Amino acid sequence: MDWDLCRTFNAVVDAGSYLGASRQLRTSHPTVSREVAALEKQLGTKLFVRSDEGLVLTARGRRFHESTKAMAEAALKAEAAAGASGQSARGVVKVSIGPTLANFWLMPHIGAFIRQHPHVEIQLVTHPFPVSVRKREADIVLRLYQTGDENLTGRKIAKLGVGFYASRDYAARCPLPEQRAAWKDHTVIGFADKSSNSELGRWSDHITRDATVAIRCSSQADMLAAVRAGIGICVLSCIVGDAHADLIRVAPQKLASLSDIWLLAHPDLIDQPSVRAVLEFITACARDDRALLRGR
Repeated sequence: MDWDLCRTFNAVVDAGSYLGASRQLRTSHPTVSREVAALEKQLGTKLFVRSDEGLVLTARGRRFHESTKAMAEAALKAEAAAGASGQSARGVVKVSIGPTLANFWLMPHIGAFIRQHPHVEIQLVTHPFPVSVRKREADIVLRLYQTGDENLTGRKIAKLGVGFYASRDYAARCPLPEQRAAWKDHTVIGFADKSSNSELGRWSDHITRDATVAIRCSSQADMLAAVRAGIGICVLSCIVGDAHADLIRVAPQKLASLSDIWLLAHPDLIDQPSVRAVLEFITACARDDRALLRGR
């Protein structure tokens, strides 16, 4: 049996649609459809039926999925065991990380890692939807707030500080708020997509509830551009806001939020020399940059 077809089948089960599976697998919708049809032809049975909620497994599909899940776990363990037997760190390690942490924190350190481990290739995965270590979309995950529902192991390595920022031009025009009541005289830049920043969005909305929302953005990059353009006050990670001399932090001692940064990996992968090398590298970077990440 072709394992690639089983992998596609598992992705469709997880996503509930061909389109969702194609996004996970970085392939096309027609390719996923063809591969599922080929698997059904090999097995001589229908694996999915359509419903109002999307694709649903048939009874035989459910039984087959129990087997393919076990196959996926076995493949992961076999790969991990083979990798752990090597004497040196080599190979590709996929790291799922938010674009803010990647661009403003980890990226400047990558060169030192490459010089120390020339045979390890780091792939930074910064796309927005949650990735799965079990499905090998990533080997290592950096997450904020919580560890997620996969069977991952790891620990909190640092705290990420967040504060409100304004451009110096905006601050010259409008005295920055020192008390909550003063927010009514200000414009703010809000979150357009609170689902990806739910806790931060709630915190921002609570603090700025009396202000006027000038614009909402779905990415930190757009929010940074808006605040630097003087449109209003915006919540930013301190590693972003503090990196720009044209920005000033609003009431830094009063308006600050800290989020835990979790470094996680599948327990079957942590003994691979390449994965272990990247875990130790990220942990050391977080330890050295603890004050920077917190916002001092």
